[in-house]
Amino acid sequence: MDELTIAEREAEGGVTVLSLTGALEKATAPALEKRISGLPERSRLRLVVDCDRLSRITSEGMGSILSHLIRIRKDGGDIKFCRMRGELRSVLSQVGLGKLVTVRDSESDALSDFRKADAASASKAAPSEPEKLRISVEERGPVAVLALHGSVDRNTLETLDKAIRGLFERGLRRIVVDCAELSYISSNGMGVFISYVSKARNLGGDVRFCSLREIAKTVVNMLGLHRLFEVHETRDAAIASFK
Repeated sequence: MDELTIAEREAEGGVTVLSLTGALEKATAPALEKRISGLPERSRLRLVVDCDRLSRITSEGMGSILSHLIRIRKDGGDIKFCRMRGELRSVLSQVGLGKLVTVRDSESDALSDFRKADAASASKAAPSEPEKLRISVEERGPVAVLALHGSVDRNTLETLDKAIRGLFERGLRRIVVDCAELSYISSNGMGVFISYVSKARNLGGDVRFCSLREIAKTVVNMLGLHRLFEVHETRDAAIASFK
């Protein structure tokens, strides 16, 4: 097993740079999770992960830090990766994360992204009232149907995360997500499901989708997630797939 060492330093704009050496995989990912969790809240919101000396990365390694990425983006921050070699980037594409995470060629490019985001935020007019998200849950035997009504974006990510977390706490790991009344979902919204699907499968369950409207289909296809999730035309078909 390769080891993972993490060097930490501060960069311009209050950005924390974590330089990784070794392998980011299932066994070593907890060390990175612990380092991120231990950062002060302000430092944790603006992270650059330098992968120049990262020798290997696995889907389990990336999946383990997705929950941090989703929560950080929900709070207005981000995690950006830089200097990641081609073979490592291919792992992200294979597991459907290529368009969810931001990978830049250099640290300066990653820092520039934060500066641009700051400038855009400063010039942006007050946002309109976001569309609310309502979630209903129906248990069909061992399958939980999560019906989404409204919009999944940065304003409603926590609502979605709390609902899925509640299903796991009740021992429900076979989940059908009914999107018939879903008006919009962002890439970060899909990231919430990505952060749970590996956990569900490891426990003998899965997260599957049904009744996708065009807007949701576009996001799923754009991110390459049709290779990661099963998608069914109807709720009954998705429920029956677990049998």
